[in-house]
Amino acid sequence: MLRTFLTKSSFRITTSTSFITHSRLPNYGRFNSTNSITSNIKKLNTLKEFQDSIKDPNKVSLIDFYATWCGPCKAISPVLEKYSAEFENVNFFKVDVDESPEVAGYCGITAMPTFIFCKDGKGIAQIVGANVRELKDNLEHFSKGGEEEKQ
Repeated sequence: MLRTFLTKSSFRITTSTSFITHSRLPNYGRFNSTNSITSNIKKLNTLKEFQDSIKDPNKVSLIDFYATWCGPCKAISPVLEKYSAEFENVNFFKVDVDESPEVAGYCGITAMPTFIFCKDGKGIAQIVGANVRELKDNLEHFSKGGEEEKQ
């Protein structure tokens, strides 16, 4: 069960104490995470969809837990879109915590944005907060075949 795995002491949680503002991000233009036309990021709405999506044994999955009212979530959305095109060997998903509280509760999400990396149905890393550097570092690590948490 994912929730059990996410609470183990060996699981690394990175918490960002300073949230990213629009002025700190590269200018990718205005973006609303809820209505991207050419998005490579699939939105997950149900717990079954979530569980089925993270079972890929060959690819790491990144799940973005966000809220439409969350400023840092909106700010990091264009960065995620860029990364979803750049890291083609990673599956990108997003979950609106207000529309899918069952999924958010199952994963123990308490802050937005939260990013969970999964492989073969198991959580392997988590980032709490809009930390672009940590997100990219983890994407680079896991896209190169790293299955254990990044040191």
